[in-house]
Amino acid sequence: MITVEVTLLTGRYVATAHHDRQQHEWPPHPARLFSALVAAWADADAADASERAALEWLERQKAPAITASRPDSVSVRRPVSHFVPVNDASVIAGAQYRRRAGRLADLQDGHDQLLEALEGEVTPAVERLRDKIDKERYVASLVEAVGSTNPKAAEALLPEGRGKQERQFPSVTPDCSCVTFSWDESPDPGLAAALDALLSRVTRLGHSSSLVSCRLVDSAPEPTLKPGEGPMVLRCTQRGQLDALERAHSRHGGVRPRALPFLGVRYGQVRSEDDEAKPASRPDIAGDLVVFEIPAGKRGLPVTRTVELVETLRGAVFHHAEDPLPEGLSGHLPSGSPSRDPHVAFVSLPNVGHAHADGRVMGLAVLLPDGLDELAARAAYRAIGRWEQSEPPGLCRLTLAGGNVIDLQRKQPPFELSSLRSGTWARASRSWASVTPIALPKNPGRLARGSPSARAKAWAAAEAQVRQSCVHIGLPEPEAVAVSFDPLITGVRGAAAYPAFVQGTRRGEGVRRRLVHAAVRFAEEVEGPLVMGSGRFVGLGLMRPIPEWDVSSGSSGERSVSDGR
Repeated sequence: MITVEVTLLTGRYVATAHHDRQQHEWPPHPARLFSALVAAWADADAADASERAALEWLERQKAPAITASRPDSVSVRRPVSHFVPVNDASVIAGAQYRRRAGRLADLQDGHDQLLEALEGEVTPAVERLRDKIDKERYVASLVEAVGSTNPKAAEALLPEGRGKQERQFPSVTPDCSCVTFSWDESPDPGLAAALDALLSRVTRLGHSSSLVSCRLVDSAPEPTLKPGEGPMVLRCTQRGQLDALERAHSRHGGVRPRALPFLGVRYGQVRSEDDEAKPASRPDIAGDLVVFEIPAGKRGLPVTRTVELVETLRGAVFHHAEDPLPEGLSGHLPSGSPSRDPHVAFVSLPNVGHAHADGRVMGLAVLLPDGLDELAARAAYRAIGRWEQSEPPGLCRLTLAGGNVIDLQRKQPPFELSSLRSGTWARASRSWASVTPIALPKNPGRLARGSPSARAKAWAAAEAQVRQSCVHIGLPEPEAVAVSFDPLITGVRGAAAYPAFVQGTRRGEGVRRRLVHAAVRFAEEVEGPLVMGSGRFVGLGLMRPIPEWDVSSGSSGERSVSDGR
């Protein structure tokens, strides 16, 4: 095994996501580290053959395990637009630059054709062409004519006179400033020494302000991310990576726009020993969230439209999946009967649970349970990938009833919005409250009408069904339950504000489910995401961890929740 330790000297990591320059990258991608090593090798006065061999060995290795601060513990700096003066406009832009670039391209083509015709022989004609090429490349001549420069042109050289280019510098601050990359294979001592020498010359990773110190270490810490099935896609290397970078540099010359060649590899979070030691139960639906963020200008949809949004999302994923749909994705057996095993669910992620919460939907998510079989997981990821490829770059388009179009953006952690963070919905807690109402599997009776005793009996039946819903998804029976029509968390909408939820049965009949809000308290901690009730696969019954609470009985049988802090 070989392990590389990267220390963020400023405590921050400044790097943009490769597909969205307004988004940050975390953790540092293995391909970015490899490119930094290649840059350190290429900047040396003389290329070292042993260092090149070390790079070629590293590019052939499988994707490394990574130890880094978990995305939910990373502090994200909101990207702010900065308008940065461009470089000398008379050198790098405008008609003068275009004329020079055109002449240089023609001269280079003529040089290459002549050299090819002469079978590599350097003649006086070839040397004259090289002199002309060097002259065109010598941009300093544009500013050396002191005293004869046009005053207007001179003003344009100053920062105040140049044009401004919009730039963003997304940054994250992890709770631990060290990141390690561990490969299973070990190089021979000579290659390891060459790799360590390269690492010692790497000064930055990402933006020039993202200063680092890199070295080889003897032992690897427990990884937090491992390659395999998971919601995160990191850029890694592949055989021929160094050659690809050299070819790309010959085209862009370090000046023109370029894209980093890479191999996309899925990574999944690793549960630590501390996590395993926690006495926390997990529902059978708990797992990874594949998050789609709703752009800022489209975040006007209330949480009451959850089922509509989620069913449209589910339809889009199913549309791009290969037939036949696996049971773990469709949620149905080949006969059409509902599956009894955990399968993919779809949820909305609303802005709730704080003083300024307004109940708007911030994003949608595909929830892949931990126990999902590999066939269904792969089918889900492939369907999402095809959906992304069929739309404009970086967008996943949803068309709602009435023709309203929402262009979603699939995001990877860490997230700026707390509503999109898995920790918001998955952290261990004894107490949970519903964000979207729970669809009760049976009709409890009249909850709002009838005699006090009849209403009390109906509310007791509703509580019993909430208890049974917890057991049905693999959790212990809660020690306390509160049921209400009214919201129990800030920003949540009352159950009556939701459209009627009608669910089909095996006979094809539609059954209208009663919607209620509920809070539950367990004897021990439970981890999420927690979704319960008959509508849990289409966004209803999403629960959020809350502080400890007490249950008090209302006069008509309803229950209310009081914060126990």
